[in-house]
Amino acid sequence: MSIYPKYIRVFKLGVQASMEYRLDFALSLISAFFPIMIQYYIWTAVYGRSGSGQFFGYTYGEMILYTIVAAIVTKIVTTNMDHVIASDIKDGALNKYLVQPANYFGLKLFTMLGQKLFFFTVMLAVLFLVIFYFGNRYAIHIPLENLVCFVAAMALSLILNFLISYTIAAIAFWLSEISYFFEMTGLLVIILSGGVFPIEVFGQTVSSLLNYLPFKYTIYFPSNVINGKLMSSEITEGLLMQIFWIGFMFLVSKLVWRIGFKKYLGLGG
Repeated sequence: MSIYPKYIRVFKLGVQASMEYRLDFALSLISAFFPIMIQYYIWTAVYGRSGSGQFFGYTYGEMILYTIVAAIVTKIVTTNMDHVIASDIKDGALNKYLVQPANYFGLKLFTMLGQKLFFFTVMLAVLFLVIFYFGNRYAIHIPLENLVCFVAAMALSLILNFLISYTIAAIAFWLSEISYFFEMTGLLVIILSGGVFPIEVFGQTVSSLLNYLPFKYTIYFPSNVINGKLMSSEITEGLLMQIFWIGFMFLVSKLVWRIGFKKYLGLGG
């Protein structure tokens, strides 16, 4: 049996698993709106008490739209695969994958893609409705080509975020207790990715530094593609940078796992 049908089967199993946990999906959808409401009132107060029409280069409408889009994008691209993979390493469950005629990386990637397909589709539909409403309300024009580029940017963001999580999960080869570590790094990655605030909030120095890291291309970049703040040339450059970082993080993940695997004891499997 060819290796590719096996991955397709894993992908289908991931889709089936996502359909089984519909309540979990509903709760995840609802939870996305709590940070949106908090930031909505914060930014409304900030803009309302200031005579300036812009903060950090964003008008009030653009900031509200960014806040909503970034919160939903965060929900879409967050995989939580680092916890699953680290658990396999720590508990020795990785052993069973080593004797299977399939690559562990490929199995986890296609499982994640299958699990995210339904969520990705529904959240995109919700997002487009939100964009249509707020775009009309705040007179923000979003070209049709931006919508197409946004879908492409989201797909690339999902893969890039998986690679980041996969690389971070390799820390479990060295650390026996990693739950708190993942909570800390997960929050840090979301903040640096622009999932809480636009990265302009951190100032020019930090914003410039983040241009040399992959995080902004997981949340900040796709959010601004749909926010209408990027020109066509900037969108094209951003998509190319996403592809570059996917290739780079793939190589880094392979290197880190190769080094970390030398520490693997396989206990508990």
